[in-house]
Amino acid sequence: MSSYWKVDDTMRIGQKYISIPSENGLEYSPEQKIQIFVDPSSKFINGQDSYLEFNFKIKPPAGSIPTRLALDQMGGSALIKNIRIYDGTRGRLLEELDSYSSLVSVRYDYDADNSIRNFRALREGSGVHNIANRGTRGTSYSMMANTLTNPYFKKTSGNQTTPWSPSDFLTAKLCIPLHTGIFAQNESIFPIMMTQGLYIEIDTHPASEVSKQLDSVLKNVRTKLNPYFHSLNGSLSAPDDWGVGGTSVTEFYVSDRNSLSGAHAVQKFPFVVGETFKFCEDDDITAISNVSGTMTISQVNLSSNGLIQVVLASGVTNNGSGATAILSNQEVMFSTAVEGTASYEPSYTISNVNLVLSQIELDPNYEKGMLQKVREGKNIEIDILTATNYKHSILASDRQTTFQIYAQNSRARGLLIIPQDASVYPGHIAVCGASTYPILKNGDIDDTALYNNRSGYTGIIDELKDIQYQIGGRLVPSRAIDVSKISSRRSIDAFHLYELEKLLDNCGIVPRSFRKFNENFVFGRGFGVNQGALDLRGLDLAVILKYSLTDAPVKPKLFNSFVFHVRRFLIGGNGNVDVVL
Repeated sequence: MSSYWKVDDTMRIGQKYISIPSENGLEYSPEQKIQIFVDPSSKFINGQDSYLEFNFKIKPPAGSIPTRLALDQMGGSALIKNIRIYDGTRGRLLEELDSYSSLVSVRYDYDADNSIRNFRALREGSGVHNIANRGTRGTSYSMMANTLTNPYFKKTSGNQTTPWSPSDFLTAKLCIPLHTGIFAQNESIFPIMMTQGLYIEIDTHPASEVSKQLDSVLKNVRTKLNPYFHSLNGSLSAPDDWGVGGTSVTEFYVSDRNSLSGAHAVQKFPFVVGETFKFCEDDDITAISNVSGTMTISQVNLSSNGLIQVVLASGVTNNGSGATAILSNQEVMFSTAVEGTASYEPSYTISNVNLVLSQIELDPNYEKGMLQKVREGKNIEIDILTATNYKHSILASDRQTTFQIYAQNSRARGLLIIPQDASVYPGHIAVCGASTYPILKNGDIDDTALYNNRSGYTGIIDELKDIQYQIGGRLVPSRAIDVSKISSRRSIDAFHLYELEKLLDNCGIVPRSFRKFNENFVFGRGFGVNQGALDLRGLDLAVILKYSLTDAPVKPKLFNSFVFHVRRFLIGGNGNVDVVL
């Protein structure tokens, strides 16, 4: 009995990894350009198994007040602002992703589960929820409170008596996939021997946009996750409050709330020696208690009764203007190391940048057959799934807007829109998230406050009421998509999530989690299901948005409108590449 699968039909394949260093420097600072040239001698690559590796280290401003800083919860991908991929001659742009970090933020927030998040934390330096640092006061889930296994700074050992310094920040080794059509989103082998190689340009973000304080020291982000004041006497049976007036206070004790207990309580304490702080009530961030002088931490010790003892650098009294008593288990600490400054501009270094390519070795006869095909005047056709960004902006005062997207893609999968806060924030505001967009309304029963400290690349809803599209002269869907419940910050709109799930799936983003539907609000329209596509050539495509008339929007917005589409490369025998959108 003969078989269709014969030995002669089997192609011999080998695979190996090669490392290609960047060509214009060994160390990069914020907003510099990274350039990498892939020689055509690599012939065939598997983009999904390739990745960018580099060393990364945060640098606080010189002479600044000590505080812990970490890379945004997205990890190493947050550093990439834009990415462009040319052919080897650098004369033909094959693919460009403008606002790359915005697009990746959607992928990492929605295409995620616990296994994927943990893998990204190990490989890419992404934020991860550490159960040892979990909140116990009902706050929402935080990926930026990890003090024990954070790759960007040292874990403290024992009691803290030495001031925190720049040497306490670690150099992290990060390995990130490139989420482009040619690389991570390409399921087939890419023949760079036919494009005369590849030339990659990467623009990096300013440091203030990607460097963040821990959530557990900020009064504007999950206030109830911060350390609680316990008492002045440290008594477990009869804790005393910090009353108005009285003697100078040089030490106080922190409650065991928010997992600040056990033998490693000091290691889990998010403040460091040398950091300045104040108190606010856990249910009202505006009720600040005033003291005479600046409270600066000089020691953090574990007391004999299991509570954390905070020793101050100098004595202070609670008798400032409008002072109120600091009550046991009602007041929380918050850092003023960044928020309390007029300017705060951190930096970082990226070094030892290498593109690790998965090189595929095919049977020489296969290569000969490919070359013979192009010599005969035929083209090699390669399809990739990529996205093109069309940008639009509106003022905070605009209540109704319609903007046109002039896309001419022949195989469009979907339109993904990220409405970002277009405000320009100084460094200290961007790092700590103060006075940015309020994701939850102030006084929220769970978090008290939740401001957006990822303003450079995540979406905001900002009192949006409903959404509709006009495609080819028709309103789609026939009824506008209502999102007013999400705008209220108290509920969800199921139809929006249903539409979003279809959109993400058709754009190659597996919708595994909607946990961040409010923290990173996005919307859009899928042009099909099961990887279906729509020819946008000659069709008008407009987005119609209505904002609330009763609750005024508070931020100007920049709309990053990504049209996902299948792009085709026609590779000829002379190395020319024609791009068909």
